[in-house]
Amino acid sequence: MGYQERRVELIAKRAAPHLEAGEQIQTGFVAQSGSGIFNVRVWTFVVTDRAILVVGRGGAQRYRRGFLFGEPTGMYHTIELDRTYKVHRQYYAEITAADEALRDMLARGNPPESEQR
Repeated sequence: MGYQERRVELIAKRAAPHLEAGEQIQTGFVAQSGSGIFNVRVWTFVVTDRAILVVGRGGAQRYRRGFLFGEPTGMYHTIELDRTYKVHRQYYAEITAADEALRDMLARGNPPESEQR
């Protein structure tokens, strides 16, 4: 199993307990928050067809799927949700894929289910 496959498997494993029935993972990536050596926290972002899950040690937060992450540039891309998250450039393809998936869903007239409620 290669690095990419292990990364996908890890994200799916972290997301599994927090997914709703029938919810499909579209992509995922790892981000960090905080600064300095001793107060950096690592988070797993899981983008599904219904929501964005931010998984940490204490559980997961669900956010509406209608959020666009924006075009990543530089060494770290910044995401503003409940706090500031930084995503390393090794995950830029996943950020782009998440935004493209949302645009495709909206173009087909198929908004995320969480938006339909």
